[in-house]
Amino acid sequence: MIGELLHSRYHIESQLGEGGIGIVYQARDTTLERDVAVKVLSPHRLGTEGRARLLQEARAVAKLNHPNIVTVYDVGECQKAPFIVMELVAGQSLEEEKPETADGVVALARQLCDALDHAHTHGIIHRDIKPANVIVAGDGTAKLMDFGIAR
Repeated sequence: MIGELLHSRYHIESQLGEGGIGIVYQARDTTLERDVAVKVLSPHRLGTEGRARLLQEARAVAKLNHPNIVTVYDVGECQKAPFIVMELVAGQSLEEEKPETADGVVALARQLCDALDHAHTHGIIHRDIKPANVIVAGDGTAKLMDFGIAR
């Protein structure tokens, strides 16, 4: 997929990671001239449930506007592969790099609690909180992502 233009708009530049049902790429939004993350579901692992899950994730996160929740920009399908376009956060997952001090743990916990409180206020329960679903930017800002099984 690298080098392709997805949906006549998103130029796929590199792979960022791979999960159970898809791959996340760094892409360039050629319309708004900004870098984004594009999560593309694997068609062979997908089925109707996978498509519904992706749309559910996009709808759930699109209702939320919070500095500690990754922003969703777009959702679509290209060559039978559903995708979701999100804010690109430069950083590492909490699974990859854990805080080194108690103060660091508390700072991240506060941000995640704020994000979850915001989601719960809007009737959304994440249901998959784990270090791999938290990305920490270089400035220490934690962002909750992957609302794929949210309710």
